[in-house]
Amino acid sequence: MNKIIFLIVFIVFAFADENIYKPLTSIPYDKKLAAVGKRLYFDVNLSPNKVSCNTCHNLNLTGSGTNNSGINSDNLTNPPTILNIVYSNLFFKDANITDLKEQIKRTLRDDMNITPDEFDDWVKLNVTYQRWFNEIGLAANYDNLVSVLVEFEKALITLDAPFDLYLKGDKNAISDNAKRGLKLFNFYGCSSCHNGSNFGSNIIADINTSFSEGCKLEDGKVKVPTLRNITITQPYTYKGAFKNLEDIVRSMAACQLGIVMPDKDVDDIIEFLKTLEGKRPKILEER
Repeated sequence: MNKIIFLIVFIVFAFADENIYKPLTSIPYDKKLAAVGKRLYFDVNLSPNKVSCNTCHNLNLTGSGTNNSGINSDNLTNPPTILNIVYSNLFFKDANITDLKEQIKRTLRDDMNITPDEFDDWVKLNVTYQRWFNEIGLAANYDNLVSVLVEFEKALITLDAPFDLYLKGDKNAISDNAKRGLKLFNFYGCSSCHNGSNFGSNIIADINTSFSEGCKLEDGKVKVPTLRNITITQPYTYKGAFKNLEDIVRSMAACQLGIVMPDKDVDDIIEFLKTLEGKRPKILEER
């Protein structure tokens, strides 16, 4: 039954066009709370382990919102990007969380060793954190810690990607090769898993191993990752198995479809994927 459903979805998306996609738009957020959330996001003193949110989801350097640290509690070697996370419907590799606030709570608990009671006791002695929260009229406690981090994550949207400008009517925003890549992306069924405004992060799926045992790249069903900003979020897969786009595109074609994708098609799909890279979120430039 699952295979039949997948086949129906595949066929629907294979004949789709750009009208099935919507550009990213800003999400309203509280700027004062987000500013404090930003400070805490980058602060290694937040965790007794002396790691910050940024340790795994690095917004410095390339600004990818990911890295290769591998310190996560579930032994991920390639934490997913945090960019555009507010557009996700599912969180974590196992997709067990469906709420942005609960995603933060699980990260604080499992990856940073921060529990509500311990934080509430500890923060009473932290003069800096007390001042930060008092400046925005909030008590320094765990619940408000979660709230300010949520507001910061709402601000991490990469707007005005070339493809989004294309969707808004600028037909010259992407190249002819990228337009062909979009058609191929739909034709090969890539959009059956990578769809929605975030091009992923809204369903779970497993990688087909019927064509080759070498396709066992993940352990069972996992959350389908976003393709937004994929040009800066390498390596790819949760195990970090691939370091460049060409390899992962060819691998998905071989594993999911059992085909050797023509070089020209690979190149054009990559040209399309490049158009999903948006602008660095403004909040990261604000002081």
